[in-house]
Amino acid sequence: MLFRSQAQFNQLDAELGSDERRRLAMACYFALITFMDEQVGRILAALEQSGAAEDTLVIYLSDHGDNLGSRGTWNKSTLYRESTGVPLIVAGSGIAPASIKTNAMLVDIYPTVLQALGVSTTDEDAALPGRSLLESIVHPEPDRVAFSEYHAVGSASGAFMVADAR
Repeated sequence: MLFRSQAQFNQLDAELGSDERRRLAMACYFALITFMDEQVGRILAALEQSGAAEDTLVIYLSDHGDNLGSRGTWNKSTLYRESTGVPLIVAGSGIAPASIKTNAMLVDIYPTVLQALGVSTTDEDAALPGRSLLESIVHPEPDRVAFSEYHAVGSASGAFMVADAR
């Protein structure tokens, strides 16, 4: 079986065709990010103005980033930092603005929501991967290792990533 790289598989860089179109694709992506940032700001401001901010936990995240032409790749579909590094913002009562240097994973959302709602966890819950982000805020783990895997388009077999603090 012939294994091809993601860049060879999807040919998106070639389809863009020119540096001008590549710059336009990047500008459009950054415009989408800016738009979303503004909408999150509007939600946070509305929560503050309505008095609901003290009783609300906001979790803002995405499931993937974008390669934006790095290594000839576009969209997601790789495990390079460009596509695995996603926005993750947790805001709410008692959470001071800070940048936490702990690797987080999307599997951390489930225990975070359980903790925020005060739901008691079962042994089955405790056995699941993930750590509450509320715990990570209070007790950062700068050396936490993150794991991800990919089994979809352009992947001849499963792809796996292990990321440390670097």
